[in-house]
Amino acid sequence: MAGKWTIIGPELPKELIETTDLQGVAEAALQDDGDVAGYRFAQGRLQELAGVTLEFSGCVFDRCVFEPLSLKRMSFVDCVFEKCELSNGRFYNATFQRAQFLNCRMTGVELGEAVLMNAAFTDCMMDYLSVGDGKLDRVAFERCRLRESLWSNVKLVKARFDECDVTRAQWMRTPLRGLNMATCEIAGWTIDLFDLRGMKVTAIQAVQLSGLLGIEIVE
Repeated sequence: MAGKWTIIGPELPKELIETTDLQGVAEAALQDDGDVAGYRFAQGRLQELAGVTLEFSGCVFDRCVFEPLSLKRMSFVDCVFEKCELSNGRFYNATFQRAQFLNCRMTGVELGEAVLMNAAFTDCMMDYLSVGDGKLDRVAFERCRLRESLWSNVKLVKARFDECDVTRAQWMRTPLRGLNMATCEIAGWTIDLFDLRGMKVTAIQAVQLSGLLGIEIVE
C-alpha cells in the first residue's frame, strides 16, 4: 500500500437509457442470459432475483433501493451508486470494478469472497460491514462510518481510509502494513498484533492501541 496511487473512475456511456424499472430490466437480463448495460435507474428497486449471475456495466443508480440480495457472482463494472440503500445486502463472489458509491447507506452489507478494484466510497454509512476472504485493490473510503465492521482474511493490495470512523472494528488475518489510519477514529479495535505491524497512526492513536499490548499507561 506504499507509494502514490490513484483510482480509475467509472467510464459511462455518453447517453444512458432512463428508467425506474430496475427490477424489470434485471429480470429480463437474467431470462435472456444477458447483461444490463447503459442504464440510469432513478428511484428503482431491486428485490430477490431467481438466477445465478448478473452483470451491470456502465450504469448509474440514483436513490435506488437494493433489498437484501443473495445472488451469486454479481458484477458491477463502471457503475455509480448515489444515495442508494443497500443495507443488509449479501454480495457473495461479487465484483465491483471502477465503481463509485456516494452518500449510500450500506449498514450490515456482507461482501464474501468479493473483489473490489478501483472502487471509491464517499460519505457512506457502512456500520457492521462484513468483508471476508476478499481482495481490495485501489479502494478508497472517504468520510465513511465503518463502526463495528468485520474484516476477515482480506487482502488489502492498495487501500486508503481518510477521515473515517472505524471504531470497534475487528480485523482477523488481515495485515495492515503500510495502511495510514492517521485521520481516522480507531478506538476499540480487535486485532492481532502481528497484523498491526507497519500500520501508520498518530501518537494519540498509538495510546489507544496500547491496550492490545496488555499495558496500562499512567501519568
